[in-house]
Amino acid sequence: MRAWTALLSAVGLEVFGTLSLKYTALGGLTLLGLPLGVLLTALCVGASYVLLSLAFRRIPVAVAFAVWEAAGLALVTLLGAVLLGEHLSLPGTLALGGLGLGAWLLHKGTRAPAAGEVQA
Repeated sequence: MRAWTALLSAVGLEVFGTLSLKYTALGGLTLLGLPLGVLLTALCVGASYVLLSLAFRRIPVAVAFAVWEAAGLALVTLLGAVLLGEHLSLPGTLALGGLGLGAWLLHKGTRAPAAGEVQA
């Protein structure tokens, strides 16, 4: 359960960091000569990778990475439409469904190594 919590937290941080970067492009505060959003994005994405590495300890890499990518992309796309007024077309919506389906199929078709089994 901790691995899934780490994975979902990694997704949340990546989404927050990505949206921070978008808001930076719209102008904003600076710190040390860099837009604050760039620094915030770097921190969030870095923390996201740390949490993703923790998830890899218990969740197969294919599953964790697929969920991280698909959930992150879906959330950024949906929040971009809701918060930023970006257009989401029917093909784009279908593509998001395909990402979710692909992540689910990987989860169903991948097994974690049994206790004591060495992973190749």
